[in-house]
Amino acid sequence: MIHVRSVRFRLLAAINAAIVLLLGVFLVLDYRQEIAERVAEKHIALGEETKTLLPAVSRLQRHGGLAVQGYIDDVCGRMQDTSSPGHHIAVQIGETVLQAVPHHRASTAMFEAMKRAAATPTHRARIGNEELVVGSTRQDETAVYVSEYMSNIRRAARRQVLRRLPRIGLLVLVTAIVVNVVFLRMAARPLGQLVDTVGQIARGEFGLQTGPFKSEEFDQLGAAVNSMSFSLAENERRRRNEMERARRIQEQLLPNAVRVSGLRLAHFYRPAEDVAGDYYDILPLTNNACLICVADVTGHGVPAALSATMLKAYLQDAAERHCDPGDVLRFLNHRLAGVSQTDNFATMFVAVVDPDRRTVRYASAGHDPGLVWRSDGRVCELPSTGLVLGILKEADWSVETLNVGPGDRLVLATDGVTEALNEQEELFGRQRLAREIEQCGNLAIEECLNRIHYAVNSHCGSRAPSDDMTLLAIEIGDGRGDEGQDEETA
Repeated sequence: MIHVRSVRFRLLAAINAAIVLLLGVFLVLDYRQEIAERVAEKHIALGEETKTLLPAVSRLQRHGGLAVQGYIDDVCGRMQDTSSPGHHIAVQIGETVLQAVPHHRASTAMFEAMKRAAATPTHRARIGNEELVVGSTRQDETAVYVSEYMSNIRRAARRQVLRRLPRIGLLVLVTAIVVNVVFLRMAARPLGQLVDTVGQIARGEFGLQTGPFKSEEFDQLGAAVNSMSFSLAENERRRRNEMERARRIQEQLLPNAVRVSGLRLAHFYRPAEDVAGDYYDILPLTNNACLICVADVTGHGVPAALSATMLKAYLQDAAERHCDPGDVLRFLNHRLAGVSQTDNFATMFVAVVDPDRRTVRYASAGHDPGLVWRSDGRVCELPSTGLVLGILKEADWSVETLNVGPGDRLVLATDGVTEALNEQEELFGRQRLAREIEQCGNLAIEECLNRIHYAVNSHCGSRAPSDDMTLLAIEIGDGRGDEGQDEETA
């Protein structure tokens, strides 16, 4: 399909417009040439007629003017309007003027116009709205004039041109078809192929090749496109290899097969791209307690992944120095604010879970509220206790303490879960997440997270995720020795 704004369409339109214009110019010139030829032919014919009439008029002069009048009336009357519709004869013998009367054109003005025409190089003169072509012959005091209207000559010329028009039109049509086919094969098709190839490359189909073509210019352009496509494919291959290595490195930074006595752990982790800005960790502390965190760096992709890697290093350093969640956040914030860009922030939920004392002490830096499912079926939120990390270097966070019992669960999520959009731009939402946690409370913790994961995927449908997704769940054990497992969901 050729679009109206495309170069191909405009060139085809210009070529065909030029052909039509040339046809019009040719018809005009042909019409003028036809008129000129017919005028010349008519003048010659009229001149020959006067030469034929003059001897007869000279002989009839001896019989008087009536004989001459009768003769020219007879000759003019035999000229039918169909063959010579403007035919008229005038004779001047000395001072006497005779004009044919059968066609009712005789008048003093008519004779004067015929004399003027005979005296001009073009042999033409006007009378009223008409123009005459006149042939004349003179011998002694006798002159014979024969005229024809120019309008009749033009009308005959138009008929002749119109009779030739179908043949001319057919010739022009064949020429236009040949020119269009040649243009399409030599220019439009190669150009369209190049445009399609560049469009596919722009959509990420690197490595595509085009050509060869039948012209040097298109071959050169095709070679440049092929070289660019090959380079992009190589760059994309290297980028993918590097991103795959970065993904494996980032996965190695996440906790794997962590066991904490008295707790059951489960999690799923889904980057929006090859690497993510989400981060979670589980660090054992003294006295069987553990420090858990879920963090979400602004954005996603490589910049966010680098910031998440910094948080991993800072958190391990903080866990060696502090056991209080508020102190951990203050330490992280001080470090992050000192090295991060002004628009690089992070939310984080930090909790110290002590399964022996059955307590959860937590602080939240602007993170999505944690959700606690009680064994009696209730779900409650753990709201933020301070600002996002990286905004104010001297920010502070309060610490909350929560008593938990056997079977209680703490579920932490990043906003990639609650803000997941479907095709109708609807959020998955915190309420839906809380409802899913409530409905699957009697299932095993890893099955519960699998069900939440399935619910989020069903909500998104065919729409690709726009943000990283992370869910971390901790279940307080009942002391019967089946705890301490870390389960990774699909």
